[in-house]
Formats: sequence, structure tokens, C-alpha cells
Amino acid sequence: MNTTGWLKGLEVTSDGTGIVSHAGVALLRALADRTGLTGGLSRALASRRVLVHDRGRVLADLACAIADGAEVISDFRVMADQGGLFGPVASVPTCWRALDEIAAGGQRVAGRIAGAVNAARRSAWAGIEGRHGAIPGVAVADKTLEGVICLRLDATVVPCHSEKAGAEPNFKGFGLHPLGCWCDNTGEPLAAVLRPGSAGSNTAADHIKVLGEAIAALPAKYRRRLMVTCDGAGASHDLIARLDKLASRPGHQLIYSVGWDLGKREKNAITAVPQQAWQIAIDHHGEVRERRAGDACTDTGCAHRKCWVEEAHVSELTALLRQGRAGDQLAGWPASMRVFARRERPHPGAQLTLFEAEDGWRYSLWATNLPQHTPGWRGQPAYIDAAHRVHARVEDAIRTGKETGIGKFPSHLLAHNRAWFTAALTAATLLAWLRLLALDGDLARAEPKTLRYRILHAAARLARSGRRLRLKISATWPWAPAIVTAWNRITAVAQAP
Repeated sequence: MNTTGWLKGLEVTSDGTGIVSHAGVALLRALADRTGLTGGLSRALASRRVLVHDRGRVLADLACAIADGAEVISDFRVMADQGGLFGPVASVPTCWRALDEIAAGGQRVAGRIAGAVNAARRSAWAGIEGRHGAIPGVAVADKTLEGVICLRLDATVVPCHSEKAGAEPNFKGFGLHPLGCWCDNTGEPLAAVLRPGSAGSNTAADHIKVLGEAIAALPAKYRRRLMVTCDGAGASHDLIARLDKLASRPGHQLIYSVGWDLGKREKNAITAVPQQAWQIAIDHHGEVRERRAGDACTDTGCAHRKCWVEEAHVSELTALLRQGRAGDQLAGWPASMRVFARRERPHPGAQLTLFEAEDGWRYSLWATNLPQHTPGWRGQPAYIDAAHRVHARVEDAIRTGKETGIGKFPSHLLAHNRAWFTAALTAATLLAWLRLLALDGDLARAEPKTLRYRILHAAARLARSGRRLRLKISATWPWAPAIVTAWNRITAVAQAP
């Protein structure tokens, strides 16, 4: 076999014309324009000075570049180098100046930018609803919760390997500590704040602020039925009190599911739970969470009870905590709040507390205000547990967000990094809209790395004919039809003001 035959007769020259790389970025740029994002940013960043490059256009282009994989400001050239397709694009120094102006504007300018993104979101969600019939529901095990918008609060640590302003020691090392809120229905970030590294995980003021901004970011018609989740690290009395107040508004429904500490009173309650009160938990397929026993028979499909070990159970602790011998131990907490516990067999090597080591179960608790008599599958303990466990999906949003601008910050100044953070969140939002408005199948669920290889980084040839400019994707590129379909769908979106 001739493994080097492809080299024979191959020449490399630099005289090609009409060639465009990263052609798929045109989809994101067109999406920003069609939804009114670019126009909204232009108005938000309007200046009395005469500028060669509109700052709204610069920020929208920077978001597109970050979505395409830009990690530093110099990567912004990915668009400037494709002048034949994108026309005049700001230079790298101009992009720096735009970030500097945004940073100098502080909260006032940040609020205007958020308003522009939120206005564009109304247009994008109208398009998503028009295409799919509704905003996607919330997946809970094998069920889908329709008509509810789920907000997931979580913080993450972004390590910094240089002395950046705000980078401080924290429980995971040294860096910054952003806090954000993601919409589980669409996968987009709704609000976030870039905090110093020493910021606490359960800082109630930060959580309440971000939650308020996230709710305000939703189109008005989607604010009436909400689900809010937060892990135990971010839970606090003040946050639950705020959630309870939001849930009590007339004409509104808000169900929260928040992590809860395993303290002395909870340990006493768990000890008092009768064995028959522990109900079997389910996995993400809606099936019983169990595994084969070590001494099981050879038939892996058998139904022998002794051959299967139940791995997780759920039980409610509310009555034991409120009506036990010690009296109401939840006095001061909302009357509608319920506390649940889940026990599961630990993975090999897992570290257990002394309490857990006594019976070999690992325990985790959470609090929710889901009404006790909720009908159907939603009110079953197994699904109440599953609805809280899927909060972990926000970790995927954070992970892909770190691949889309929030994992690296280009400046030593915190104000500049906050401006970059804004552009990165906008980039993640554009990718979410692209998936829901224009893509199908696996591409509609693809992570940024996959979208870049298959769609955004695709090469093409520019051809001019009859006063028209045509972008020709290679006919042999497997995803060329998907790119063409996506372009047609985006350009069919009604132009927002």
C-alpha cells in the first residue's frame, strides 16, 4: 500500500482568488442582523463622535468571532481577513477601543447592551416558536415538562495563570468566579456577573441580582410559569425567601428546587425514616436505578430480585422536620417549602462522611415548593428527585461556555474582561439561537466544537454574477446542504427593527 501517494504531483501556490474560510460565520452574522441584535447594540453604543466603525457592529462581530472560537482579541481578524464576504470589518486595535469604551461606560452601558440582547431575544424566540410550535420543554427523565421556562443558577471558577485584576485565591485555586443563569429550554445564558475569585459560592445578593436580571431577560409572555434550580453551594435563606416571594405573586407560578445542607437535624430525620418510606429512584431514561449484584446469575436479562441491587432511593423529610418530637425545626422558612432526601450507593473510591459510612449510603438533600398534591407524574417523589438532579445539565452549559469565551480573559483589567464577558455571553446566545432557528437533527444538539468543524469553519468560493454575490460551499462537504438550509431559514426571519 502506498501511504504517501497523495503527495505525488501536489503543488501549493498562493494565487487562489475568491476563496473564503470560516464561511459559516456568515450564518451567525446574518442571525445577529435579522433578530435586531446588531441594530440594538448600535443604538446602545451610539456616540456623538464620528466613528469609522459602528461600535454595535464591532461588538456583534466580536461575538461572532468568539462563537467561531476566538480566545484573544487578535483572533478577531478571522472576520477582518474575509473582507470579500463580510465587507469592511474593524481592526484589532478598533476592537480594543470598543471594549475600552464599553468598560468605561460601566453599569449604564452594560444595562443598555443587556436591553439590546433582550429585545433581540424576543424576536429570536418568536422565530423559534414559529418553527417548532413552542419553546422546547424541560426534559425530566423520560418526561418533558411543557409550558415552563427553567432557569438554572450556578457559579464556576475560571483559573487565571497571571496577575489579572480580580483574580484571587478561591476554593479551587486562583482566578475569577463568575455567576450566571442559563435557560434550560434553549441552552442560552440569560444573565451573568463576572466576580472576583474570592466571591462566595452562596452570596445571596449576587444570586438574587442575577435571578432578577434573568427573569427580566425573558420575553414577557414567558415569565408567568417558571422553574428555578440551584445547587447546595449556591443555596441560602435569603435566596429561598426571594424565590418564595416571587412564587406568591398573583397570576404567576414559580417552582424552585434548591440544594439543602445535611446537618444534625436532617441526620436525625433520616435515621427516623422507616425503611418502607424510601421509594426507588429513576435514571435519566425513567427506569429504575439498579445494577447487577456481584453474585447474580449468568442471565443478564433475568428478573430475579436477588440478582439486582437498587442503587438509589428517595424520601420526603418535611413531616419529620416540622412535626417531629423536636417540634417545628423549619420555623422561619417558608411554610410551602418541602425537604427531600436521596440516598444512593457511592461510586468506588467515593469519600463518605462518618454518618454515611455507618450504613454505606451517600445522602443529598434539596428543598422545593412543589405543592404536595401535584397531580400526575410531576408529583411523584421519583420525578421530583429527577427534576432536581437534572440541574447538573447547567454544568454542560458552563463547560461549553468556557469553550466560547468565558474560559479565558484577554486583559489584565477587570473592566475590560467584563466587556469581553458580555461579548462571550452574546456569542453563546447566538449559537443557541442558531441551533433552534436554523439547524436539524444532531446539529441542533451539537456543542460549539462540533458546530465549528461542520458549519462555521467551512470553506467556500465567492462568485459574482448578475450583480449578485454567491457563496458556494463545496458540494463534497457533508454538511453543505445543512448550511444552505440554515441560511435560507435565517434570511426568511422577518427583519427586526
